[in-house]
Amino acid sequence: MIRLLRTSALVALSALALVHCGGDQKPASAPEMMPSAEPPDQPDAGVESATGPAATEAKVETPAPAPAPEPKVDPLTDEQIAAITDAANTAEIEQAKLAQSKSKDPAVKRFAALMISHHGEAKQKQAKLKLKPAESGVSTTLQTDAASTLDMLKTDKGKDFDKAYITAQVEEHQKVLDTINQKLLPNVKNAELKAYLDEIKPRVEEHLKQAKQLRESFDSKSSVKDSTPTHAG
Repeated sequence: MIRLLRTSALVALSALALVHCGGDQKPASAPEMMPSAEPPDQPDAGVESATGPAATEAKVETPAPAPAPEPKVDPLTDEQIAAITDAANTAEIEQAKLAQSKSKDPAVKRFAALMISHHGEAKQKQAKLKLKPAESGVSTTLQTDAASTLDMLKTDKGKDFDKAYITAQVEEHQKVLDTINQKLLPNVKNAELKAYLDEIKPRVEEHLKQAKQLRESFDSKSSVKDSTPTHAG
């Protein structure tokens, strides 16, 4: 009996000791949050920061291209302009007279007659302006080229002459038209001379158009002839 009581007392003391020790312990703290496996939100790859490279590039303005320099126009006096147009008219009349005497093609002869008529009228109208022609590099070059063309045409015959004459007319009228637009009109001072240039310019354009049509006609005939098969015997 006494032994039983002692055993009970020891058990009770042990329980009290356990309770006392448990009261001193701090409650277990909650486990710390584990970092998420997912990366933090980031801006889209295509969207740059306001201070990123894209923003820097946006602030840099591309300088506007420098305007192209205006074509240089050689200075010409009204008297020099008069010499240029007179040389052009004279050259066309001389070549047209040669064409009328050498060509057998009706279309070429009609075109030559038109050149004599129109350029003859132009010479008469210019004479009324009473401007004394003065030589320049432009008029000298025009005269030299025209004389060379005339000498070349004198050696051609038949259809060779017709094609050479019309080809020369295309080249010369194009050159005269370019000269009027690029050198004569930008330099002219005399009001009557300007009106004269404005009047002859459409005729030069029309002559150029007709000469091109005749050249195309010759080229077409030549192509048909070359493509026609020849039969032996």
